[in-house]
Amino acid sequence: MQDDPFARAVERAQAAEDAQQAAARRRRQEQWSSGNRTAFRTHATVFLSVNLLLFLIWLTTWQLLDGTSYPWFLWPLLGWGIGLAAHYAAVRHHLHGSTRADAAPSAPSKADELARLADLHRSGSLSDDEFTAAKAELLGTP
Repeated sequence: MQDDPFARAVERAQAAEDAQQAAARRRRQEQWSSGNRTAFRTHATVFLSVNLLLFLIWLTTWQLLDGTSYPWFLWPLLGWGIGLAAHYAAVRHHLHGSTRADAAPSAPSKADELARLADLHRSGSLSDDEFTAAKAELLGTP
């Protein structure tokens, strides 16, 4: 709608900068998600291996050394299991690969577009006729 080449160049530069910032945001979000996935998998692996080791120690002392048959290994298993469950709850959306940044951006509403057109009209970027034509096109009226 604008005939001013400088204004169009400024709009193109702003759009390019916005696209670059969005790409950088997506990269940071993906790195964050990747780190969360790695941290949870490490936590789960250590949880399983340590608790398996505790179970084997209990089993060995009970069977070979006539130790207690009380399953004491369940207490660390339960306590650490709660921590692992909390960790999962905190990062579950990263584990499944769905993030809010992946969602497609929503189109601006008609009210937002009308407000933008009104701002352009007030600033003098749009003449009265251009504003009326753009408003009619947006609202779908002849």
